[in-house]
Amino acid sequence: MAEFWNKAIEFLATTIGQSAVDALWQNSAVSANISKLRATLPRARLLIERSECWRFRYKPIDELLPQVKEAVYEAEIRLDEYDSEKWRVEGANWKVPGELINNFKNWVGGFPAKVLSAQDAVEHMSEELEKICNNFSIPENPNEFSRTARPITSSDHPKIYGREKELDHAKSLLGVPKSDLFIGESTSIIAKKRKLVILPIVGMGGVGKTTLAQMVYKDKNVQSYFNLKVWVCVSDQFDLERLTKEIIQCATGNECNVTNLDLLQETLKNLVKYERILLVLDDIWSKDWQRLLGPMIEASDGSAVILTTRDPEHIECTGGDMNILDFIRLEGLEENIYWDFFKVCSGLEVDSENYIQLENIGREICSRLKGFPLAAITLGGLLRKRLDEQHWINIRDSKMWELKHGEHDIMPVLQLSYQYLPSHLKKCFSFCSLYPKDHEFTSIELAKLWIMYRFIPVQESLKRMEDIALGYFHELKNSCFFHYKDNSYGIEKFVIHDLMHDVCQSITKDECYCLEDENIGKISLNIYHIYVFDMNPVAAQNLRKMFKLKKLQSLVVSPYCSFGAIKSLCHGLKSIRRLSLPCSKIKKIPENIGNLKHLQYLDISDTQIQNLPDSFCTLYNLQHLDMLGCDQVLCFPNGSNKLTGLQIFRPPLHLLPHLSCIPNLSRAMQLYNVTYHVGNDGRNTIENLKHMTRVNGFLIIRNLENVSRKEAAEEAELNKKELDKLCLYWDDTWTNQESNKIHMEVLEGLRPHSNLTVLEIHGYKGQELSPSWMGSGLPNLRRILFNGCFNCTLSQLPRSITELEIRQCGMLTSLQDCLQPNLLPKLKSIYIGGKELVSLPVESFGEFVFLEYCSIKSCLNLKCPRMMVLPPTIKRLELDKCGELDYSIPSCLQNLTSLRSLILSHCPHIVSIPAEVMKNLKSLWNLTVLYCENLESLGDEQFLESLKSCNIVRCPHLTKLQYLNGGRHRKALLSGAAVPNSSRTIPPKQQRPLIATPTTGTPAITPGPPSNQPMPSTVTMALDEPTAAAQSSPSIIPSNPYMPSIVAPPTDTPSSSNESRKRKRVRQRN
Repeated sequence: MAEFWNKAIEFLATTIGQSAVDALWQNSAVSANISKLRATLPRARLLIERSECWRFRYKPIDELLPQVKEAVYEAEIRLDEYDSEKWRVEGANWKVPGELINNFKNWVGGFPAKVLSAQDAVEHMSEELEKICNNFSIPENPNEFSRTARPITSSDHPKIYGREKELDHAKSLLGVPKSDLFIGESTSIIAKKRKLVILPIVGMGGVGKTTLAQMVYKDKNVQSYFNLKVWVCVSDQFDLERLTKEIIQCATGNECNVTNLDLLQETLKNLVKYERILLVLDDIWSKDWQRLLGPMIEASDGSAVILTTRDPEHIECTGGDMNILDFIRLEGLEENIYWDFFKVCSGLEVDSENYIQLENIGREICSRLKGFPLAAITLGGLLRKRLDEQHWINIRDSKMWELKHGEHDIMPVLQLSYQYLPSHLKKCFSFCSLYPKDHEFTSIELAKLWIMYRFIPVQESLKRMEDIALGYFHELKNSCFFHYKDNSYGIEKFVIHDLMHDVCQSITKDECYCLEDENIGKISLNIYHIYVFDMNPVAAQNLRKMFKLKKLQSLVVSPYCSFGAIKSLCHGLKSIRRLSLPCSKIKKIPENIGNLKHLQYLDISDTQIQNLPDSFCTLYNLQHLDMLGCDQVLCFPNGSNKLTGLQIFRPPLHLLPHLSCIPNLSRAMQLYNVTYHVGNDGRNTIENLKHMTRVNGFLIIRNLENVSRKEAAEEAELNKKELDKLCLYWDDTWTNQESNKIHMEVLEGLRPHSNLTVLEIHGYKGQELSPSWMGSGLPNLRRILFNGCFNCTLSQLPRSITELEIRQCGMLTSLQDCLQPNLLPKLKSIYIGGKELVSLPVESFGEFVFLEYCSIKSCLNLKCPRMMVLPPTIKRLELDKCGELDYSIPSCLQNLTSLRSLILSHCPHIVSIPAEVMKNLKSLWNLTVLYCENLESLGDEQFLESLKSCNIVRCPHLTKLQYLNGGRHRKALLSGAAVPNSSRTIPPKQQRPLIATPTTGTPAITPGPPSNQPMPSTVTMALDEPTAAAQSSPSIIPSNPYMPSIVAPPTDTPSSSNESRKRKRVRQRN
């Protein structure tokens, strides 16, 4: 060692700087030991993967596996310490060679011995674990195979198999009438009694309890019989206050901010009074559910509660006002039905004759699954990944089947599916154990968590990392590890089945913990990762107790974290690597944050922090720092440039100009999907945007009325090549000639890069919407939207666009010059809405050979001297208040063989659509006709019966439709909720087929005619399950043409008929 120091000093005597630092680290014995340690870890991690599913089967593995993980953890600590010191040395200003040498010698001390000890421990533990695995013949991890599975076809869409008898029995017990058309009194003697009816559905995990409850909940007769329907998931963490609040929110569709339990129960009591309510309590784990039902006693006769649970002992009821019906006990599906279901799940449904050998193997596998739907879904997802004989044989003969605990245990199936995941997906899925059971999450939420835990390879941009993470998410979803829950407010939510969650927890035993209450004392001292979930402010103070968890590596904290708690954490958790405190109420970061030498990821976004301590600059291991939304931070601390290891930095936008003098922060800056508000106080100026040197995804710029010079707009330098979408908003409402001129100059200065694919312009008041860069300057533009541009005219559009949307552009009277097939040859979607529009080249629309969507609305002054012509590629057509255009409707429908959805509203010139025209619409599944006052005929009965959805409202002369009788789609729903212009729900006892008089007020209600009489002109017919929109209002045309179709096919999970708000147990930030 002495010889090394002499040579180093001799070398450094003539040189100093980066080359000296590199030479020092590369030639030291520490560097050599570190390299050996890094090379040792991959083998240990593979052995951990190989054995983790077997820990509860073999005690020696269960005892040794935590020790191996502990050794790997200690090794990673040594590597962090090495990297941290190296980055500290590189960031320091060494003027004298001897100073660098002495500093390095002082730090090294006994460090080489620590590295060697860590390496010996990893090697020794790995050898011991490998011996045990070999002794028990634990198989190697399956080779990763191509993820090119057979494409999912329409036959793979969700379908319920084999529960028809149970569904009919449940409806009978609940007293739901059998008639499709007449909603009368309950047919159940029990349901007529004053007592609240309780219907338990009991069965083992994965047998289909929730699915059956969904079938009952979504049944059209059930929907009509109960005028208030609520679904909540109870799970194993019973919280009376939370669940009561969720029931209220689900029933009303509004946020409930009441925190007092007595007030909540009183609110619920008033809400259900005199209402016939159906409440589903899914996933019961204790008898505490009875405490929820106190307010339900005020509900109307026939009200009911459906419970799903694994254990019938949880159903015992002591209340005198509740009546428990006979249990519905679910077993596995019948053999023949289950085989049909299994074939669909495994990919054998299509061309199964080509897979005779696979069918034979598949039947052997299917016989082991005991008819459990979850087992078929999960294992089928694994089988369909590779439709070859050897792959199916390997699964059939896997040793994982030996893990079975009982006759009907399907855990081995789920663990087998996990075992076949690639390594990167195993890590991603196993860390979902941080979530509580039944937690609803989004793909973006999970992607950010995986990036935080470094499961995603570091890329050149944060957007690229998020894209990779979302790719991982979709792989797991397609393999049935995640299940679609619902789409509330345009955000898709997913869940993990509780049995799959058990698999997660078995893999990460004693590593991950989700803290849902105040009991921090029960956490194992060996825990590595904690997710503090849904904590109240009082409980958050208990975070101070976490300093005892010396091995804690990551902590994600709820918004209620306090400064004192953070200070205690920084004092005790010196080995923590990842700390996430987004949206917290903290206003100050403690000085002792510098103690967190191993910290790699820090998220303090959207906090109220005003400054950062100087010790913050000693976090040399910090690689990912998120400060986006920290609008009160005044400046960066001195020494910020010492953060040499920083790879990703999301800064507060108002401090962008200060980054140029801090190279390490500027180099690491990455922004993705940013909304920027231009200020009028000199703080958030438009010029600041030039400092966004690395911005990806979308950029939304609001308050552009605060920009008064073209030169200022040009200084924003919006020609950012990685930007996909640009949205420009002028938010002022007043206008004059001077402001119009300024708007035009500013728009000209905001020239984007030619890579831009989406452009939106809102509230622009200039007279022309054609800056010089609009045409040939955007060759990659695909979608363009103009909204509220009241004074403008339009002359040119990029030829590359496929989607054009124009809304409320008041002075735009004609599109004859720009909306031509030769100018926009790739157009697929047209949406036009504006009262002043007079002229459209509709006679040329047939030449848009790629057109699939066409919507023309609120164009009352539209003149059409020529008939509209449409191409056969059209899939969706919407016409609403379109002036003379509705004269063209019968003729333009002639050859639309691809049309799936037709929506006609306020078209007074339509008198009839001949049956032969409607019969040509072979792909049509949704027909909506609203307020067509002169319409007299609409196809024929046979055509209407072929539709999946048909809504007809306020067509008083349409008298030639008969009640739909017979046929596969005999599903006419006539209820008070469908009556036009009525904001009231008809009481259940009064619900009958309805006739509404053609007036503008609330319609008179009279009993409908018998089934052989003409259908009332105002009836909404729902030939499939009615949507909430169809039940509540006749105005069901969506304002956004890119929203899902009017009447969507049934989703996998129920949602309240009141458009319930789903519980948000963690704040989502997209």
